[in-house]
Amino acid sequence: MVTTEMITPEEQKKDEEDRKAFLELQGKFYEEQTKLKSLLGSVAGSAREKRKNELCLQEISVLPSDTNCYRTVGRTFVLVDKDDMCRELEQSIKDNEEYQKTSKDKQLYLEKQVKDREAELRELLEQAPRLAQAIAGGQR
Repeated sequence: MVTTEMITPEEQKKDEEDRKAFLELQGKFYEEQTKLKSLLGSVAGSAREKRKNELCLQEISVLPSDTNCYRTVGRTFVLVDKDDMCRELEQSIKDNEEYQKTSKDKQLYLEKQVKDREAELRELLEQAPRLAQAIAGGQR
């Protein structure tokens, strides 16, 4: 059974404002969520690179000091001193650790932003039942 209810111009205006607010909040939510996923991916990549460098440093440090070491530069391998290679690896490890520490604060901030946007969306849908019904029903 289909019911037709009369919607006043004020209600139509309110519905349109609610729809605009919803779309704006939804956009912000997806933007924050995308930033968070990107940050988590780069932190994971940094952790992998740090671990790889730690393993390389561990292997290189047991070699004799006169051992030839090669570093890749694009498609080329360049001969470097073992001590230089160890310093580069140690610096890279420190840089990755620092990046992970600074990213932790960004991650917490973005997680809070995503939760706040989600709560704002829920609140808007609770305050605008016709909007929630339209979204749940797939109507425009």
